[in-house]
Amino acid sequence: EYVFTDLVWEDDFNTDGTPDSTKWTYDLGTTDMFGNVGWGNQEAQSYTSNAENVIVENGSLKITAIKDGNDYTSARIKTQGRYSFTYGRVEVRAKLPAAQGTWPAIWMLGSNHPTVGWPYSGEIDIMEHKGFEPNIIHGTVHYTGRSGGNGVTSRITATNVSSTYHIYKVIWSPQSIRFFVDNVLFHSVINTNSLPFNSDFFLIMNVAMGGTFGGPVDPAF
Repeated sequence: EYVFTDLVWEDDFNTDGTPDSTKWTYDLGTTDMFGNVGWGNQEAQSYTSNAENVIVENGSLKITAIKDGNDYTSARIKTQGRYSFTYGRVEVRAKLPAAQGTWPAIWMLGSNHPTVGWPYSGEIDIMEHKGFEPNIIHGTVHYTGRSGGNGVTSRITATNVSSTYHIYKVIWSPQSIRFFVDNVLFHSVINTNSLPFNSDFFLIMNVAMGGTFGGPVDPAF
């Protein structure tokens, strides 16, 4: 079993202000790099790098989705071009939004995504949460033939995910990809040479609104 005990990258978000630009960059707007409106999932938000949507304060990174007329703004930060890696243990300590229609995600994409596209790049969803299904945490991988709602997925019920911090973790090795909440294993995927999970990936954290996974947004959001 792979243990992965060498710390090679971290961000504790201890410096107030904008996220560390040596570690993070942004996805912006309403359209992904391949022209898919709503980021390919019919999402309702426009991503910004504005402080009201993404800021480091009091030892935390805060991503805030805001209603703006009939639209929404939010943020999606990533380590693409800053840091990528093959295999390892990723732990993110996070507290999740509570409103219906929110779709927070902590996840990874293959670094070859700009050239091969999705799902050929592979995707590892360490944590996804639907605001209309509180406390149910999803862990999923996507690859060729396993796109959209056809991902290899599992779920676990946790407690108070929107009022307390939990540790969302994945241990990714040449043999497997295993998903945990607070050290409780809830999903395990066998890794093989034929899958796209044997080369560099980068990290992403975002809060989407609505879409195919987030569902209808509370009118009073």
